[in-house]
Amino acid sequence: MLATLQTHGLAKWTAIAGTMGVFAKTFIPFYLIGSTAIFAALAAIGCALVAMNWRQILKLKSGMANIGILIGLFYTTVIISFLLNSLASVPLTHLLGILIFHTLFVILGFAASCALRWVFWILVAAGAVYLIFIAQYVVRFGDLMRDGFIHDVFGVGDSAIYLTFHQNIGVVLGFAALAALGLSSNRTTRILAFSALPLVLLFLFHVAARGALVALLCSLLFLAAAALWVRSPKLVAFGVIAAAIVVVATSSWFYQRALGDRNVNPNAGDALSRTIREIQDPRPGFRMQIWARTAERISAEPNRLLFGRGIGMFPVNDGFGAPDWLLRKAEGSKHYPHNVHLELLYETGIVGLLLFSIVTLFPLAASLSRWSLFSSAERSAIALYVFYLVSSGFSGAFAYSYQLQFFFGLAVGVIAIKRSELAASLNPRILTPANHGRGCVMV
Repeated sequence: MLATLQTHGLAKWTAIAGTMGVFAKTFIPFYLIGSTAIFAALAAIGCALVAMNWRQILKLKSGMANIGILIGLFYTTVIISFLLNSLASVPLTHLLGILIFHTLFVILGFAASCALRWVFWILVAAGAVYLIFIAQYVVRFGDLMRDGFIHDVFGVGDSAIYLTFHQNIGVVLGFAALAALGLSSNRTTRILAFSALPLVLLFLFHVAARGALVALLCSLLFLAAAALWVRSPKLVAFGVIAAAIVVVATSSWFYQRALGDRNVNPNAGDALSRTIREIQDPRPGFRMQIWARTAERISAEPNRLLFGRGIGMFPVNDGFGAPDWLLRKAEGSKHYPHNVHLELLYETGIVGLLLFSIVTLFPLAASLSRWSLFSSAERSAIALYVFYLVSSGFSGAFAYSYQLQFFFGLAVGVIAIKRSELAASLNPRILTPANHGRGCVMV
């Protein structure tokens, strides 16, 4: 009994430390009081908790050797890419930061899958804190998007920083909305959680958090498609193909129309108006221009298409210097393609991108085969992973994609627990998870 209670406590505190740690560098209130120190402290606490609970974590990994091999192949490619192409230009700490922190947060996410409710509560609490800041600003000063740009809601004081908070706010609120679905345990709370979703989507549109808006829509569509997959996989497959065709055609049409649109309001701050203005603006700092420039460089050197130019070389080739790990400031760390897949194609080539795509899609494919067995909390955990995977296509940097690693580990952990439960139904001596809000236990 004592061992069970200790396991419950370790799972809870690992989930809390991991979730807070993965957001430590991007949670704005932490930024105001010293995010690097908080990040380092929570990472150290997370390491200690993992060390204390390593036996339980290892027991959960049964049946997950296939994804472990794929992860190993991918990071072997990353190491080789760095050693062959980047070592002379990029400090070794950049590679060490990728290997150390990616591994740590995958493990923390994997361990946190034993205490999903605590992960959800931390995410909901983070969203509530943001809403308090936003509400007090609106009461005191009015619309936070007046004049077409976001204002200093958090009192940062530096316009170069707070003008970029669209996506940050959108990610935190999007996570909170999906976590609320996972916490809804009865009909009333479920109705409240689903009723809040349109309001969140409208707010993300208003503040032009475009990446988070698309990510939240994709997460909700994935939940709907997964539920339908249980009944008709073929229908979902055809639906995905049709949706992809519609999205490509609509995007092409919108882009062409936006190039010639002269009636867009220069002071409108909503997602649509801001996107049109950025499409028309030739300045190199906008997403469209960064993506176009990166694609041009990739196509200009076909001999590097297979293996890329080396990890961390994008800011070097762009003239901003070498990046470094998160614990040391470097100008090069601020410059990346804002799309993880495009970045990996540039730096590790087709080989790295293909392995990364296989690894990141594995939890989605594996979850679909067991979707009818998942609880609402487990489904929300998968949706959280979908949310950040899509979000990383709009504002992600591979080296610092700790949230992607954490929620990847969380999704893989959920799948591992479900596999253990199925195995335990045939053999009662095998590890089975207890209540996810309390931890995993041995029976």
